[in-house]
Amino acid sequence: MIDIQNYITVEMQNRGIDRFKSAPIFVDITHPDVILDLSKYIYLFASEAVDTKIHTKIELISPDNYFAFSRNTLANSAYTQYQFFSEELQILTSNYGADMTAFIPFRLEFWKIIPETIADNCITTNI
Repeated sequence: MIDIQNYITVEMQNRGIDRFKSAPIFVDITHPDVILDLSKYIYLFASEAVDTKIHTKIELISPDNYFAFSRNTLANSAYTQYQFFSEELQILTSNYGADMTAFIPFRLEFWKIIPETIADNCITTNI
């Protein structure tokens, strides 16, 4: 089993980010094309399973990464499912049915990494 916090720490150090917070979050996918504005945050994809039809293909696309999987490939991957995304994340779903009404919503798990700046930790007092 992978130590997620250590994995995140190593990646943040590689990106030059020394201070950060992280929290697990779920993203409900309710349409076949979803775009998330990640702003200054970094998301780590961490789903180990996905509740979709067997042939459904899911693509996670950002300016710095691309990861595609199906229910079976995700379930059979070991550590490759842990992927980092920043700026904007597009989640495309295909092969989910014959028409647009066949789409079945599902949920993905991420870790949201929130970089901290010195200003975030400063407390000002008025004298």
